[in-house]
Amino acid sequence: SLRQIVMGIIDGQKSVVLGSVILLLAITVGGLSQETGGGPFLVSLLGQTQWHFLLPATLFLVAVVISFSTGTSWGTFSVPLPLAIPLARAVGINHGLENPKLFDALCFVAALNGGVFGDQCSPISDTTVLSSMCTGADLMDHVKTQIPVALAAALLAVCGWTALAYWVA
Repeated sequence: SLRQIVMGIIDGQKSVVLGSVILLLAITVGGLSQETGGGPFLVSLLGQTQWHFLLPATLFLVAVVISFSTGTSWGTFSVPLPLAIPLARAVGINHGLENPKLFDALCFVAALNGGVFGDQCSPISDTTVLSSMCTGADLMDHVKTQIPVALAAALLAVCGWTALAYWVA
C-alpha cells in the first residue's frame, strides 16, 4: 500500500541520516586533528622511537579499535589517516628506509584495512546488522561467525605488512 511505501522510505532515510551524522562527526574529528596539529605532534612523539616495521600493525590496531567501537569504516578513515601518513613519512625518513614511498603505502593500506576489519566485525555496523537481518540470522551469531574468518585474514595481513616493512629497510 501507499502507507507502507511511505513508511519504508522514511525508515530508509533514518538509516542514511544516522550514517551521515556519524560520517560527518568523524570528518569533523579528523579535521580538528589536522587543525590542532595532531600529525606533527605524533611525529614529534613517535617519529624517532617507533620501530618502523611495527608501524603498519600499530596503525591497523588503532583503526580496528576506532571502527569496531563506532561501527563505521568510512568514518574511521578520517581519524587515523591524517595522523598515519605524516607519521609514516617521518618514520621512513628518520630510519633511512630505501623505499619510503612503499612504506607510506603500507601504512596507508594498514589503516584502511583496520577500518574495514573493525566495521566488518562490529555488532553495531550497518552492514553487519543488515547482513544478519537479510539472512534471518541472529545478530550476535552472525558476528561470531565473521570474527574467526576476519581474524585469520587480519593476522595474515599484519604478518605480511610487518615482514614487508622489515624488508623495505
